[in-house]
Amino acid sequence: RQSITMDNQNRVEQIAELKALRQQYGRATEQNDDADPTFEFLGPKVPQATVENPTRMQFSYEEHDFRVTVTLPSGYPSQTSPMFQVNALGNQCLTVITHGHEEAIQELLEEQASYMPGMPCVATSLMLLDDLDLTSLDLGHPGRCRSIFKVDVVNNSKQFTKSLKNAASGNPCVYLYRTIECQNNAKFSFAVDPWRAVYCLCDARNKKEAVDFMRTIRTDKAMDMDMLGKPGRIQLTVIEEFEIKPKGKNVNSSSGSVFEGYEYRTDKDLDELMNPFSATEAAVMVRTSS
Repeated sequence: RQSITMDNQNRVEQIAELKALRQQYGRATEQNDDADPTFEFLGPKVPQATVENPTRMQFSYEEHDFRVTVTLPSGYPSQTSPMFQVNALGNQCLTVITHGHEEAIQELLEEQASYMPGMPCVATSLMLLDDLDLTSLDLGHPGRCRSIFKVDVVNNSKQFTKSLKNAASGNPCVYLYRTIECQNNAKFSFAVDPWRAVYCLCDARNKKEAVDFMRTIRTDKAMDMDMLGKPGRIQLTVIEEFEIKPKGKNVNSSSGSVFEGYEYRTDKDLDELMNPFSATEAAVMVRTSS
């Protein structure tokens, strides 16, 4: 019963806020004034909204060439905040809206909403954009790229890490490995601290550097030593290659070192080390216009 009462109260507050937003932004829409954002209701109406299909609306800022899509989840405002998505309009304005701009503006809106838990906050959050200066936004470092690859077996880890560090050329690089017990194993008679299931993560300042890095890794004839102790190439599998979010963290270790390795013993250990830097968490996502 309490849940039903809370849901009803959320709907009452959503309807009231939607009405106020229509009044506040509807005038600019009617007057076609590019200096003010225009409002478009996307639906459904609050009484017909569901968890899977919540109420949505759009605010287009023609002057700055972007739109904000606002979603009101069923638990808003009592239990959760509104959701904001920012997309470029593509109107060829003086300032080109990039993924970095979109993310920075979205972060501003989400931060403002977080200051008002349990309260209607769409209008207050959007007020931040009234005097928006695009040049003042923290865009992070757009254009960086990450390469992640796996090497099944490394015979000479000392040779491998030396070659890997040279290929990284000072860019952040981390390698994760499991050791091999090679006592009384003729297969590894020339091995020096061999590893298996080695995962390498390397960041580059741009796509060209990332391509050059992978080319070096593939073609270096002394990346490792073969079973006879002679220099040789490595057999690798590319796991992921992607552009990093402008504000995404580098793979630097917590100590700040740009080149470091970690031994892992279980798949769980590997997931904890890898997942924060995978494409799912760290890649720039291509957004579609609403």
